[in-house]
Amino acid sequence: MTQNQFQQPNSPISTGSRRPWLFASLVLAVLGIALSIYSTLHHLQVHAAGHTDAGCNINATFSCDETALSKYSEVLGIPLGVFGMSYFAALALLLLVALAGNKAAAEHLHGYSVLVIIGVLTSVGLGGISFVALGTYCLVCIGVYVVTFLQLGVLVAGRRELVPPGITSKSAFNGLTTAGVACGIVIAGYNFLKPAHQPEHLDVPQSATSFKPADLRLAPKAEDIPLSKSAYAGLGEDYRKGGDGAPVVVQEFADFQCPACRALSKDTEQLHKEFGDRVLFVFRNYALDNSCNSAIQQKMHEFSCKAAVMARCAGQYGKFWPYHDLVYGNQMDINNLRLKEWAQKIGLTSDQIEACWTNKDLLLKIQDDIAVGNRLGLDSTPTIYINGHKVVGGHAIDDLRSDINDALR
Repeated sequence: MTQNQFQQPNSPISTGSRRPWLFASLVLAVLGIALSIYSTLHHLQVHAAGHTDAGCNINATFSCDETALSKYSEVLGIPLGVFGMSYFAALALLLLVALAGNKAAAEHLHGYSVLVIIGVLTSVGLGGISFVALGTYCLVCIGVYVVTFLQLGVLVAGRRELVPPGITSKSAFNGLTTAGVACGIVIAGYNFLKPAHQPEHLDVPQSATSFKPADLRLAPKAEDIPLSKSAYAGLGEDYRKGGDGAPVVVQEFADFQCPACRALSKDTEQLHKEFGDRVLFVFRNYALDNSCNSAIQQKMHEFSCKAAVMARCAGQYGKFWPYHDLVYGNQMDINNLRLKEWAQKIGLTSDQIEACWTNKDLLLKIQDDIAVGNRLGLDSTPTIYINGHKVVGGHAIDDLRSDINDALR
């Protein structure tokens, strides 16, 4: 057997001619780790703030924010980026063992070969989900998929050097055992270091008599948020559900293309059914679209301003909430044509729709909502205020129900 041939799995192997292939695979594994770390950090940021200004947010089709906020972005509460880190860390460990050229190198390369194929199949599956179920794509995720396919390319091109002879299920399993240890360490490390998702402690001033010190989910300061209950006052009414004389007012600043807002809309509808006229739920526009929001420096949600205009258009004919529900229910299909079709579906005529597109008062009301949001310092959607107090904790329905019950006492 020559020096450059692999030995049996339990014998030391020489890495001479294999080093270029091993190093190429190792570089790709490190690149995969870097992309996965970025993906994980972005995931945590977008779930904390509702949106980010990441460069991968190009439009509604290519948006890493939209992908990160989808239900497919986590498994058992763990971001997919963490699994990516563990996968590429496992590959890197197997390659480092092979570079060391010890007795277990062949088994680890057998495990590496199997792991590369698993990565490619997983990438195909996740890409299919983006195409079929989401209709939106994450450029960072695509980068990860490319790395996995490049790994396959290196494996195929260098198979004579990278895949030792005598591969069996046992040898592959032995190599994958090491990979499993690497994956477990990374996932355990994330669970140990991840943010606790708890709101910061708030120092409650003594003068804030209307604020209960125990309720740290709500900011202590009550903001003055004007509420118009008449279609004939100012720029028009704020669309709302519940009793106009309710002791608790929940105001939601939302964007029609925001996935987290879509999820919240179902929860607020459920809470409205539970609390009835005891609570007033108010919808306020805060479109993350620089065509109507001067605080947004790039076009994040290119149809959100137009969706807001058409929703208020529907509201002029008493159909705001049906249109609101249609947009959120079909959010991934949103475009100019769909906005018009949905308006027609709830009974608006073509003439009414065309008149609304050019109605400056509708846009002015939306911009007024946005101005209120900017005065309040909004940096994400959805943002909720309960009797003027900003909700600084999460927006899970059980938490909001508890907040509202506290405010009713």
